[in-house]
Amino acid sequence: MSLMLITGIVMFIVLTWCLLKNTFPPGILFIILPTVAALVCGFGFKELGEYVALGLKSVVGTATLVAFSAMFFTLMKEAGVFDVIVRFILRFVTPSTFSVLLATLVIASICSLDGNAYATLLVTVPALLPIYEKMNISKKTLLLLVTVGVGVTGITPWGGSLNRAIAVTHLDILEVYYKLLPLQGVLFVLGIILCWYMARVENRSGSGITPEAFHIMRQEMLNPTHSPNPWLLKLNFALVIATIVILVSGWVAGNFLFMIAFSLAVIINYPDAKKAQQKIKEYAVTIFPVIVIFLTIGVFVGILQNTGIIKVLVNELAEIFPTSLGPYLYLILAAFSVPIVILIGSDAFYFALLPLAVGLGQSFNVSPLHVTIAMLITEQIGLLLSPVIPATHLGLSLLGLRVDEHVRHSMMKVWIMSVCALLAAITFNIIPV
Repeated sequence: MSLMLITGIVMFIVLTWCLLKNTFPPGILFIILPTVAALVCGFGFKELGEYVALGLKSVVGTATLVAFSAMFFTLMKEAGVFDVIVRFILRFVTPSTFSVLLATLVIASICSLDGNAYATLLVTVPALLPIYEKMNISKKTLLLLVTVGVGVTGITPWGGSLNRAIAVTHLDILEVYYKLLPLQGVLFVLGIILCWYMARVENRSGSGITPEAFHIMRQEMLNPTHSPNPWLLKLNFALVIATIVILVSGWVAGNFLFMIAFSLAVIINYPDAKKAQQKIKEYAVTIFPVIVIFLTIGVFVGILQNTGIIKVLVNELAEIFPTSLGPYLYLILAAFSVPIVILIGSDAFYFALLPLAVGLGQSFNVSPLHVTIAMLITEQIGLLLSPVIPATHLGLSLLGLRVDEHVRHSMMKVWIMSVCALLAAITFNIIPV
């Protein structure tokens, strides 16, 4: 075992323990731990400065997207746009906890078709949170079901996960996508079962609402005492729809799009300069901690990827497995995709682990297509559990939750669904064994 391997293992053990115990803020850990690990492995501060610059460059665009999109959707929420969406959802929701959880899964799955986890969180959470609060349903369950929704339909030809995988394997993107479609159907059915199970759990915890109380809540939300200017509301709603359509179409870069959308929203809703400035300051206080997390993740990823610590971890740990398991090693890795992506994030998963899995598979005559399908369908559903992925922190920020709360509540449920999807792929001969 090399020094770099031992250092990497120790670093991830310490990181996991600190995150689960909520010992230090994640941002502090993302700076200190990889820096210490790199220094132990013999790298100097000058080199680390260059690696950090590369890491920060990789997250600046996303950080800008999240900052302006969060401010935009917060302003739209205050303007009453999401009240319209909530009232629409309420027309299809019954007093049962199950119906609310199922609506969450369906909405999150539909929103995730754009392949953008940020947009899914920013649209789904503000719209559904008022219902969850009225019905005393745990916010952790809301984030769990959004996580599952992103996992079910988030793999699209225009989404990040599939494009990362294709960039590494050079397979035909549509061939891979069509193979994944039945498995996405399996995950959606598993998601419905999860909704049923979580409804029982939530009901035992005191959630739910009587038909009379639900009727009152519904009337209050359908007929608010204070209504915004109808024309202003229509204009804001049109701005939201136009922004989402352009975002999904990819006509304009996401970060630039939300800069424009937020600027227009401020002009429309706060034509007075002093009020507009005050609002921006209010939003900045909320957004700043999220941006800090994004930048520190850039430090974390920049150091670990450019020093080669991640690559050494993946390569040397793979050599531990006996040769007899060679043809099945990619299945073993896929079965552990959820805990792996929680620790190393999606970039390292696709750019370090996937090439290794494909290479090992080819040495035993396993098709790169089958390896890619196995890794994709099992990893995507665990995406929003990883503290190394910025979108996770956006979801946590919107709901006021901590990393350890989310991981403890959701990890085993998501992991079981991931393994079931892998077993379904084998059963349906999508992945021949």
